[in-house]
Order: sequence, then structure tokens, then C-alpha cells
Amino acid sequence: MKVTTQLRKSLDNFAKVNADVLQSNIAKLDKAFSNFFENGKGYPQFIKRLDSFEYKPGCVKLHDIRKNYATAYLPGIGAIKFHNSRDLSTIQDLRTCTIKREGGNWCISMLVNLTGSLPDIKPLEQCKSIVGIDVGINKLVALSDGSFMENKRPATNIRTARRLSMRQRAISRKQKGSLNRIKAIKRLAKQNHKLAQYRNGYSWQAASIIVKTADVIAREDLRIKNMIKRAKPKHDGKGGYKRNGASRKTGLNRVIADAGWSNIFNKIAWLALKAGKPVVEVPAKYSSLECPKCRHIDQKSREGEKYLCVACQYTAHADTKASRITARRVGLVFPNNDLTLPTDCGKVTLSRYQSLVIEAKNYALGAANRNIHCPTVGYLGDMAETLKESSSL
Repeated sequence: MKVTTQLRKSLDNFAKVNADVLQSNIAKLDKAFSNFFENGKGYPQFIKRLDSFEYKPGCVKLHDIRKNYATAYLPGIGAIKFHNSRDLSTIQDLRTCTIKREGGNWCISMLVNLTGSLPDIKPLEQCKSIVGIDVGINKLVALSDGSFMENKRPATNIRTARRLSMRQRAISRKQKGSLNRIKAIKRLAKQNHKLAQYRNGYSWQAASIIVKTADVIAREDLRIKNMIKRAKPKHDGKGGYKRNGASRKTGLNRVIADAGWSNIFNKIAWLALKAGKPVVEVPAKYSSLECPKCRHIDQKSREGEKYLCVACQYTAHADTKASRITARRVGLVFPNNDLTLPTDCGKVTLSRYQSLVIEAKNYALGAANRNIHCPTVGYLGDMAETLKESSSL
């Protein structure tokens, strides 16, 4: 990196910048030009300012690690206090450190070596329960136990989408290079950053609930990049194009991208890895059309979120049914005497001295209901007689 040495000697501003930061930026520039000449990528654009820079391993030092914050020494900048979102006391070795600006806020990202190791993945033969998930638009995630996770639509709900479009129009109406245009860009970037944080936090909550539900997580093997591609044009043979529903497909692509299915799958994989639980991907073909009772496949069986099999009259929520098909395709078989998943409803006030007969379902197998005797521990008023007569959950 002779260029950095020449710059540091000739210009005082570059002499104040850490040499590793300059070298990493030149390496990125070299990679950009290599992609243009060798791989046919786009020509690198000139950037007025860098929103991120990187320190090599061993440059950044951590001091004064507290519960909520810590202090990092950055070469060329000094000691910087930052909010601690992780437990930094277990860090064994600090590697690459990246400083970046997102939505007007500066963030620090560190690659570290932690003490300890991840647990071994439990073999499928030793797992006692399974949960299947089905991602969608109306319901973000449908679980095979009958529960749902709502799709919040952070950027595509009516109010937020209108505000985003207004701020995008405000940018387009400003003169290029003006201060007002820069202010409008910052306002839009700040709002997009808040939406991304909200989506990311909600994805972590959903992934945590899913991983804690069972020992095995089954999901569909989806090609999401192919699902959000634009509609292909249709030529009419006269120099024009036919209607291909491109506007509707564009709206669908926006909602799918806003849901963040890939983000949820990645978080599920990471949390399951830390918990030692396997994640199984199964083919997604006909999972929304196959009947779990008679295995009949017909497009007429599904209408929106309703599923009614035209062969055996089986009725269920379409997304819940698809998640149970996903769990079944893993091929696990459990003993009939074990309760593997939560029952449909656990909101029952129990009796202290009485014993109830609870009817449970194993959605992973689609097995017949079985009676399980469980002790009861609590009781209010006249509900005991009602629970004795009808205790089906």
C-alpha cells in the first residue's frame, strides 16, 4: 500500500487517519474496479463521503465495560462511549471492528471470539416434538400448533407507505446538490432506519417463540429471490405488449420484501444453533393445497385463508394446514403416549384435588386424539363441576 504512505506524507489530513482504515478503503476500491473489468459489474461511482470504515484485528481496545455501556478506543479518533446491546464480559479476543452510519446514527460492529462453544445439534431420533411453520402475508408465521404471528407491515401499511411516498417526492422536487435536498434525504434515511429496526426486533421475537416451541423446527425451502422478481413482459406480436399484471406483482413483491422472510429464517437458524435444535427444510410444493387427511391435491380446495377439501370435506385454516403439512414431511414418528405439542387451548382453571381427562392432538403426525390424565392444581368457584363434565381442550 504505497499510495497510503505517499498520502500520509504529503497531506496532513491523511496523516491523522489510521493507516489500516486507509488500506481497507483502497482494497474496497480495487475490488470494485476488478469487478467492473473482470466480472462486468457496474462502473464504481464517486462517493463524497464514506458512511463506514473498518479497523483490522487488534486495533480497537475495549475499556470500562459496564452493564449498559462500554468504552472503545478507536485509533485516530480516541475513546468513544457506546450503548452495549450484548454481554461484552465474555469476549476473549476482539477481531475486525466496523464503524458505520445508519439513519444519522453511528453504530459499531465487532467480530469477536467468545469463551465456550455451541452445543451439539440433537439428533432427530432423540427429539420428542416438532413444529412446522408457514410464512405468509396476511399472517406472518403460522405454526402447526394453531397459533399465528401477525404481519405488522412496517413499511407497507397505509399510513407509513403514504409518508414514505411523500418524503420520496420531496427529494425529487429539490434541486440536486442543494442543502434542502440533503435535509430531505436525511429525513427519509432516518425513517427507513427506524422501520428496519422495528422489523428486525419483531423478527427476533418471532424467531425466539418458534425455537422455544419444540425440539425440531420444520420450514419450507423457499426461493424468495425468485418469488419477488418482476413480471415478465408479454409481446403481442405487433410491437406492443399485453397486460401481464405487473402492477399487482409489484405490490406483492413489496409486501413480501417488507415481511422479511429470509430475515426470520436466518434468525431461527441462529437461535436453533445456540439451543442445539435442528432446523429441517422440506419441499414447499403443494403444501398449501394438499389435504392432511386424505392427501388430495386440488386448487378448488383453497379460497383465501379458508381450506375445504373437495374430496373428504376436511376444513381448516389454510396457513395452519400448510404448517402441519410441513411438519409431517419431515417424517418423524413419536410414541403415542407422549404429549409432544401444546394443546389447542391451555386457558383452563384447574382444581386442586380433582383429576381431569385432557384430549390432546399431535399435529406433527396427524394422529388420532388420545386421552391423557393430568393432575390439577387450582380451582375457582363453581367451575369444578363444569370442568368435570366437559374438559376437552
